[in-house]
This record gives sequence, C-alpha cells and structure tokens, in this order.
Amino acid sequence: MTTHPDTTTPTATAVDQVLAARAASSAEFLAGILAAAQLDAAGQPSKLPADLFPGTDPAVVQEIWNVAIVVGYRMGRISARPQWDAAGLRRLRAALTEAGYDAMAGQVDRSLSTLQHPADSSTPRTRP
Repeated sequence: MTTHPDTTTPTATAVDQVLAARAASSAEFLAGILAAAQLDAAGQPSKLPADLFPGTDPAVVQEIWNVAIVVGYRMGRISARPQWDAAGLRRLRAALTEAGYDAMAGQVDRSLSTLQHPADSSTPRTRP
C-alpha cells in the first residue's frame, strides 16, 4: 500500500508567510487608526507639527513615543471594558502598592470603585 504525504499540515514556511502578511495588514490598519487618533488629539491638522517636538533630540522623542504607544494601547484595552478586567486591575493595584507607588495605586483603586455603578447591581437595595 502506498502512503501519501499529509498535505493538510502547513509547513513552517507557509505558516510564517501567512502570519507575517496578516501582521503587516493589521499594522497598516492600526497605522490608520493611530493617524486618526493623532489628529483627534491635536484637534486640527495645523497643530500636528507640534507632535514632532522641534528642538528635542529625535532619538529621545522616538524612545518616549515607543513607551507611550504601548501605554496608550494597554489603557485603551483596559478602559474599553473595565468591568471585565477587575481582577487584572486589582493585581496591578497590589503590585503598585507593594512597590511603593501609592499615588498610582490610589488611581487604580478609584477606577476599580467605579467599575459598577450601584444602580447596575443585581442585588436590590432595601429601604431603611
């Protein structure tokens, strides 16, 4: 009996190419969203050149940008559905507290306290 090679399992090269193309396509989409967000934050196109920070070393601006974009992305994910990530916020608050970042931990705590409005509670209130 002759066996045929299994052609249903893609090769690593094929997987690599498809996933690289998918990442590039997603990056192009996100670049458009980022461009729109920059204009939205600036308010009008004439204010966009200020984002270049004239007079500041471009390498320093790039380093700051690299950190800021990650922080902004994570903030967007957390704020989009914060009620789904209360456990994660509690974990991050505890880590901030343990490290001595009390002001930041307090800010996270404030966000945690607003995750659910009392009127959204499934437990009915009783009148005194």
